[in-house]
Amino acid sequence: MMCRRCQGHMTRDHFLDIQESGGEWWLEGWRCINCGYVCDPVLERNRMAHAAALASTTIQAAVDVQSAIEEDSEHSDIAA
Repeated sequence: MMCRRCQGHMTRDHFLDIQESGGEWWLEGWRCINCGYVCDPVLERNRMAHAAALASTTIQAAVDVQSAIEEDSEHSDIAA
């Protein structure tokens, strides 16, 4: 397996859930031996959820900006 961040070599690793989040205490995942990037199913789900939330926020911000631009152009036509 290759690292998504640096294209280095990934190796199996074991992780301890110190916060006791209610799931398994010991988790198995992948760690890059070059940069330390960690990949496991829980982290990947959280990363995807975070990316989706950022994307929806970015899309909403773009829609708001586009609306503001259209509004400004309507007002400038009236004033001219």
